[in-house]
Amino acid sequence: MVELETNRVLIREVLASDADDFLRYRQVADYWRHIPIEPPTAESIAALVDGWIQNQPRNPRTAYNLAAIDKRSGQLVGDAGLFVRSIHSRQGEIGWGVISGRSGQGFGTEIGHALLRLAFDTLGLHRVFAQCRIENRASRRIMAKLGMREEGVLRENVYARGEWWSSAQSSILSSEWGTATTAD
Repeated sequence: MVELETNRVLIREVLASDADDFLRYRQVADYWRHIPIEPPTAESIAALVDGWIQNQPRNPRTAYNLAAIDKRSGQLVGDAGLFVRSIHSRQGEIGWGVISGRSGQGFGTEIGHALLRLAFDTLGLHRVFAQCRIENRASRRIMAKLGMREEGVLRENVYARGEWWSSAQSSILSSEWGTATTAD
């Protein structure tokens, strides 16, 4: 079972009891505005959480969908994801989200640092990348704070809600990890 800690956040495996919190968090337009999904429903979140839980015991595990919990209040503040895209090439992708009432407080950066520790220090990955909609300035800032280098823009690579979106992609190598980041 994965459990990561930062100064303010406990990042742990998703539990079935988290479904209602994820629904409240993900139904807010600030969450899904920059993510290529339809606005979530109770049914879609229940299926998502169930899939995440079923994936937890897989070996080798290539998807880590985790809940980010404020250590002080015990409340969900967001989510964290790490996906091993190539076991052979030791490549992974990370992503994060923060509930709208807690955005801009550094939680996304803390979650990102924890995911990079998992990727490099625990899983031994060589390269980790992240992508976001080019208009998502907050995620692009977080990528830079994590020491990730922007590699470029993938033009109109995602079709979502009736329009083409372009994505910014940034990455960091294991050799850059220790020198490019700051402590949580």
